[in-house]
Amino acid sequence: MKYLFFILAAAILAACQSGPSPDNSPNGASAGETESAKAYFPVLDFLKGEISMVDSLPVGILKYVTIGEKTDSQYIKPEAFHELANEFLAPELQRARFENEFTETSFYDKSVHSSTFLYTAKSDDLPLRRVDILSESGGAYDKIKSVYMEKLMARGDTAITRKMYWKPQRHFQINTLSSVGGAAPDVVLIKVAWDNRD
Repeated sequence: MKYLFFILAAAILAACQSGPSPDNSPNGASAGETESAKAYFPVLDFLKGEISMVDSLPVGILKYVTIGEKTDSQYIKPEAFHELANEFLAPELQRARFENEFTETSFYDKSVHSSTFLYTAKSDDLPLRRVDILSESGGAYDKIKSVYMEKLMARGDTAITRKMYWKPQRHFQINTLSSVGGAAPDVVLIKVAWDNRD
């Protein structure tokens, strides 16, 4: 899985070389975030690597479901884990589609030594609308801190928004908001954890 970190390092280097020079903004972030036509972060490969890593661990996988103020939890089998994790493996993340159908904006924040890659869908017709990758500088390579995604869908007269968060080597969350006819949404939060450390 180390090759993914080298790909990320190459992507960061390309983004830094193609972007404008940093300004003296108060938070230390580079202004004029850059758009790049190549070196997109390999989101799909990274997430598949995470799923394979979970498959190799001899640990229990906990699923938490929160509706309103009530949270229920239970251990789940690998099949149930895969069914939920597959929500992150959107077809739009296939390399050719991702590079053609999304724009990339990236910046490096010197104050916290982190890089952010923001991917936005060019078309409102795509269910996957947004992907954010946050990384931090490590000793030998950059470490991915989080992957965030947003999906927008419609089923009949129900509008569905999914806000999904993946914390590498720890857990993922899927927050589903369902609204009928513009009414206040029903919210269901699912968290799947194989390591509960923060």
